[in-house]
Amino acid sequence: METYTFIYDPELPEEEIQNFIRKLSPSPRASISFDQFSITKFNKEDSLLCWLPDDKSIQLLQQINSESPSLAFLPHPELQLLAKSIGIPSSKEPAFELFLKAETIGEIDILKVNEQLCTNSLVIGEPLSVLYDTFESSYFQNLKKRVSRFSKLFKKVKLKSFTINYLVDQEEKSIQIAALGILAGAHGENNLFFKKTIGDSGLDDGMIHLAILAPKSLFSVLLIGFKNIFTPFKRKNIPPFLSYISSPKITIEAQDEFAYALDGKESHSKALHLMLMEEKARVLTGFEKQKNDIPVPKELNVSRLPSGKLKEELTKRNLPLFRHATTEEFKDLFTLLKKNAQTSSTYLVLMALSTLIATFGIFANSGPVVIGAMILAPLMGPIISLSMGTLRQDSTLIKTSLFSVFWGIVLGLCFAILITWMTPLKTMNPEILSRIRPNLLDLGVAVASGIAGAYAHSKEEIAKTLAGVAISVALVPPLSVAGIGLGWGQWNIFWGASLLLGTNLAGIVMAAAFTFLILGYSPFRLARKGLVISGLILILITAPLVLSFSEMVRENRVIQELSGKEIPHGLLRDVKVIGLSPLRLSVTVLSDQKLEQEDYKAIKNEIEEKIGQTIELELTLGIKLIE
Repeated sequence: METYTFIYDPELPEEEIQNFIRKLSPSPRASISFDQFSITKFNKEDSLLCWLPDDKSIQLLQQINSESPSLAFLPHPELQLLAKSIGIPSSKEPAFELFLKAETIGEIDILKVNEQLCTNSLVIGEPLSVLYDTFESSYFQNLKKRVSRFSKLFKKVKLKSFTINYLVDQEEKSIQIAALGILAGAHGENNLFFKKTIGDSGLDDGMIHLAILAPKSLFSVLLIGFKNIFTPFKRKNIPPFLSYISSPKITIEAQDEFAYALDGKESHSKALHLMLMEEKARVLTGFEKQKNDIPVPKELNVSRLPSGKLKEELTKRNLPLFRHATTEEFKDLFTLLKKNAQTSSTYLVLMALSTLIATFGIFANSGPVVIGAMILAPLMGPIISLSMGTLRQDSTLIKTSLFSVFWGIVLGLCFAILITWMTPLKTMNPEILSRIRPNLLDLGVAVASGIAGAYAHSKEEIAKTLAGVAISVALVPPLSVAGIGLGWGQWNIFWGASLLLGTNLAGIVMAAAFTFLILGYSPFRLARKGLVISGLILILITAPLVLSFSEMVRENRVIQELSGKEIPHGLLRDVKVIGLSPLRLSVTVLSDQKLEQEDYKAIKNEIEEKIGQTIELELTLGIKLIE
């Protein structure tokens, strides 16, 4: 821009103004104090270089029309909002150089809120700063700031009801929602949040951009906040409680007054009318022009905003730590659980078939066949129904579910016994051995299965079969092994597998009930009795598991102490613990010399000395041949 007029702030020191004007090269054709300036004396062929604070810059923008000159701004000590909005360089020299290099000055959208100019952004309710970065330093420098922002999330918050009216593709829309915060701006160039959400929307796309923060629980906000500490979100992973709308005209209303901040100035209102200035201003910006190949969306996640009954429940009280189920969600889930609790012919047929397949797979020592039986098993339904009945003290649902579980187990035992009588195999293989000595690890599997089952039932978008597999893993195989134990008449096998079956059943019910409680399907006062009873049963079952787990730890310790260790008579290999009281070991000794009877006794003594206790030893000799 070789020809321009310089407009300056008269409140600046006169000497500073004159010194700066003398440095301008090329010199302006005229220098005018803002108090003597009139935009009507200029036309759209003119260019103005302005050195003004925010308030005077806003006055200037309010006078813009189709015949107005193009504008460029220099950094001023009191030009903060507009400087951020249009990307003005922080010092005057580069800002002036940018102005000189500009061949043309493009148009930008300017937002008006209730007829007031918004040069930067409108924030309603809680700020959205936890979700986006406004920092320009390095990642590790930003990390400390992110942690500080994250700590501010640990407070009680409450969602507020809003009605948002907007226009999309000439269609008027109205949504009644609950939201924690709303952010609005005329373009995304000055706001990293919008840039991450919609990309490069352009400065003059004719759209108002609106972001709505509407979490259904504090946990979801904390989770995203924690994630943002290390990996701030991008467009591809926008959190589900964050929605976006772009429209040329938006109205935000509420029954009661709500707090908002327009360019940082706080105020209250019942309604805000957002629109763009009819005449776009031709203003030079410091943003790099980039072509956006990705279409800018008009709406994102709008269907996930809390509305209807959920909106009413979320606005009645502080935001819960975990999301609570709505009346509709509870009604749908309870209907499903009542249906799943029934002892139908389909349930019994699938129960029989899954047990048959599992028993054959166990005899064949085939893991894939056992997994196939797990997928087929229908035990998920009545067990999850039993957990809900326990949680809500619903005697009908408890009785119906227990009846289904009981007959499913009885039918499974019968078919497992039948297959055992038909099969001549009488040897315990690894599939059987792994299910007759339950321990705390098996309880962990049961708890995880219960959580998976309850969570999957509460979420329509999750396939129920996934939870069915998880639960069947914990129940069908031990049921088949218990039947094998009865068929063989070996009570130690039956009781061991039955303990595993009972452990998994109790763990699943307890974990599923607690998960439903967290998800808000029952008040704690109603759930307390059921949880206490389930917890006591689980504690009783846990006692032998602790003993079994401690024995497993002892076995592993002995194996670790001996496996691969050198003793004077050779190398110890294939160490197995056969029994603990007394300690019986099966060990292979790899030696390069011939051993006599007295050597075997010496080997036993050497092993006892190594582990510090007496043992009964089954010894296998391996000869190492050396050429």
